[in-house]
Amino acid sequence: MARSTNSSRIDTHIHVLPPSYVRALDENGGDPSGWATPSWSLEECVRFSDTVGASFSVLSVTAPGPSLLGPTDAGQKLARTLNKEVWELCCQKRGRFGYFASLPDFNDIDSTINEIRHIYEKEKTANGVIVMTSYGDRLLGDEHFQPIWQTLNDHKALVFVHPGHVKITPEKIAGFLPQPVLDYPQATTRAIVSLIISGTVTMCPDIDIILSHAGGTFPYIASRVLGALAEPILARQSRVDHQQAMQAVNRFYYDLALSVSTPQLKALLAFTSPSKILWGSDFPYASKQGIYRLLLQYSKFANSEERKDVRPALLNENAIALLQKHKAEQAIVPALGAQKQGVSREPEFGFDSNQDAEQARDLLAKLDT
Repeated sequence: MARSTNSSRIDTHIHVLPPSYVRALDENGGDPSGWATPSWSLEECVRFSDTVGASFSVLSVTAPGPSLLGPTDAGQKLARTLNKEVWELCCQKRGRFGYFASLPDFNDIDSTINEIRHIYEKEKTANGVIVMTSYGDRLLGDEHFQPIWQTLNDHKALVFVHPGHVKITPEKIAGFLPQPVLDYPQATTRAIVSLIISGTVTMCPDIDIILSHAGGTFPYIASRVLGALAEPILARQSRVDHQQAMQAVNRFYYDLALSVSTPQLKALLAFTSPSKILWGSDFPYASKQGIYRLLLQYSKFANSEERKDVRPALLNENAIALLQKHKAEQAIVPALGAQKQGVSREPEFGFDSNQDAEQARDLLAKLDT
């Protein structure tokens, strides 16, 4: 059964595990967050995308990415290799996938800058870059990283911020709960605040930033953070004033990966413009069954009378405009106007058999009419 792109999604938060990354994880003790490394194949990814109705997906290598190897030559070489392997996968299913390029550990400033220049000046195939919320003991907005942000701004980069491992004690709640469950949203929140009060966002007017998981907890506590800038002792230490901080906040984009409960969506819509919201699945690090259940939650919310401002066609418009704005010469992007043309595509490998996914597709198809 074909599906129209009107009710489909453009997935900006979906991961890929190239051979070099799996090998690096195996050789270095696995994911430091404690999350098990999932399986991944191109066929499985395409089948999943068809099952959730994703017409275009931007692949990325998740945390820790090349920083698994630290600020080393090996980390720089891994970044280069991963980008080559992911681009080759995109070319195998041209029109279905783009990618956010990986970067070395930011503490290796020269290698990171060199890789950014290679991505944007030589390869010209990536839709943007993926960066982690922290590197070592430094958050993204750390003054040490300013030369990297300036280089990203020089290239008018689209930057996807993904949470990573946090050094805290205890590492796992109750001795077993991996960090991605609870600490990743907090890591995203800390990185956002770092980027704002350091002046990084203000000093980089030509970049756009996508925040994972609906911005973590930031939409719920932003007023608390921004209000603190009215306190003289804190305001004197911040690189931005309250007005500049508000302007920075209004520039962020938010993906909906694992963040589609009614309270989350209502809070996000109360906090930011619907034009700043994107779809995301977090496949394959979240189980397919879990993602299908969340898709059904989203489809019910999008069908409610008062909340059709997050329906798929509008989220598609947001993603297409953003990807087109930052299109590199050879990058693969969804076509302008594709979501309005009623384009259909037969599922290449069929659908996963799942009642939640089937019901969600039916509900979202109703929005076309």
